[in-house]
Amino acid sequence: MILAMSLWGLSWTNGKILGEYASIPILMFWRFLIAAIFMWFTLLLRSVEWRITAKGIPSILGSAVFLILYNHFYFTGTHLGAAGAGGVLVTTLNPVLTFLLISVVTKKFPRGRSLGGLLLGIFGGSILINVWQEGWSAIFTSGTQYFVLCASTWAFLTLISSKINQHMSTLTYSFWLYLISAVISLLFIDGSEVFVVFSMGLSFWLNLISISVGAMAFATTAYFVAASRLGSEKASAFIFTVPLSALIFSMLILNEPLKVNILLGGTLSIIAVFLINSAKKSN
Repeated sequence: MILAMSLWGLSWTNGKILGEYASIPILMFWRFLIAAIFMWFTLLLRSVEWRITAKGIPSILGSAVFLILYNHFYFTGTHLGAAGAGGVLVTTLNPVLTFLLISVVTKKFPRGRSLGGLLLGIFGGSILINVWQEGWSAIFTSGTQYFVLCASTWAFLTLISSKINQHMSTLTYSFWLYLISAVISLLFIDGSEVFVVFSMGLSFWLNLISISVGAMAFATTAYFVAASRLGSEKASAFIFTVPLSALIFSMLILNEPLKVNILLGGTLSIIAVFLINSAKKSN
């Protein structure tokens, strides 16, 4: 799961680079389509049933709406703002918003290690984005408001995916989710622009494959598996490992500076993951 989240961290740099090549609908369509193709072969290799029941369709359609919204905000945010800042902001806010959403739905509140880990993760994230010096107003500048919307939509997607095993396997769910998302995205693209990607160079394709196969087909599916097995609240805690990797990749590839607050905040966020998930063993 840590490896999967590292690929998510890399995806923020990938998204920043891809934003310079094509429009957001085109990027979303090809990302979803490539991920769906990869998942189709995964279903075949693992001999997993690909058909779904009527009861599972509403969950997939609802998930597709939130996944499309998330990706729209993701590409817009990385185009307007800093990739490293986006990786930190979204993945720090996501567990908080997921916690609030789950609290409303289940009327239960985390206690003990879960609550301590959650608070530590928030504290680590605030150090990562340096709010102690720049203030919380920095969150809503340079396009980062879209990252807030990313975290909001992902919280709902996490909630839906945590219940999906009632209707189908996680692999089947992922395949249909990506395929339907691709079809919906295609509705927002001019037919003459669909194949413009084949005129792109190697850099474009490397970054597209990374966010499609690495971050989406592998990492996102792994996240759905965790959500279905651990519950949405504990699965969202794994995202605390993303901020550090997102900032490291943005530093190495985009030449964004690495500061002391990044190392400290990232370390605290990773510790938060183990605190929250260790609570499961003690319950």
